[in-house]
Amino acid sequence: MTSTNTTRALVLGGGGITGIGWEVGVLAGLLNKGVDLRDADTVIGTSAGSFVGANYTSGADWEALFADQARAAEHEPVMRTDPAVYQRWAEAFRSGAGNPEAVGAGFGHVARSHGAQTDAETRRAVVRARLRTTEWPVNLRVAVTEADTGRLHLLSPDSAVSIETATAASGAVPGIWPTVHFDGREWIDAGMVSAANATLAAGHDRIVVLAPMYEGHAGIPSAQDDVSRLNQTARALLVVPDEASREAFGPNPYDPARAHAAAEAGRRQGRAIAAEVQALWT
Repeated sequence: MTSTNTTRALVLGGGGITGIGWEVGVLAGLLNKGVDLRDADTVIGTSAGSFVGANYTSGADWEALFADQARAAEHEPVMRTDPAVYQRWAEAFRSGAGNPEAVGAGFGHVARSHGAQTDAETRRAVVRARLRTTEWPVNLRVAVTEADTGRLHLLSPDSAVSIETATAASGAVPGIWPTVHFDGREWIDAGMVSAANATLAAGHDRIVVLAPMYEGHAGIPSAQDDVSRLNQTARALLVVPDEASREAFGPNPYDPARAHAAAEAGRRQGRAIAAEVQALWT
């Protein structure tokens, strides 16, 4: 029996197309062992995690979605981080000096000045292929970053923004995918400063965080740092890729040919940690 007074949150971090595959796999492995986190009061998705969260909370057929990871290359172009863009990312971290909004604004500048590797119509096709719903699940929140100010926002069903637009914005990696415009503002990937944004789950009693990318950068806390803070007032568990999963990712998180291997590794990891997750969740 679970207490009706206990609130639960599932946090799904960013990590490119391999991160999507891994998170789909971990959640599949948990479901295989009877651990279902879809009863979370809140599911918070950032970048890759926003797509996984939208599908998970919508009741999508998870085994079918898992199988689809083997066909990711049919609708996902191979994207790569240009060395010049990577250098600009590093400059955004350095110039922001550990201030999340300053770093975010730096990434916004990169997005506007460098442009994207593909056009908006291609991006829309990718987003639509990733999603299994056009409706906002009531418990889903999607993290986005305002390009001008670097401020982090959480979108919800009350935000008057479609789930397609919200997830496209959450995953709009500067220099790779196009920025997204709504509400008179320009928006970029919410995972550039903190890939998981785990502290957004503060206030819940039980928290599970899946973080394909978990390291901190230039004064920005790591996912472990964030979860340590959460554990001061809650019970939080951080799940990061194990060695086999990291090997499955390969060197490029935007390579759809790696999504299936990442999903397979994630499923094995999900099965292995199921008892630990269940113990925390209940």
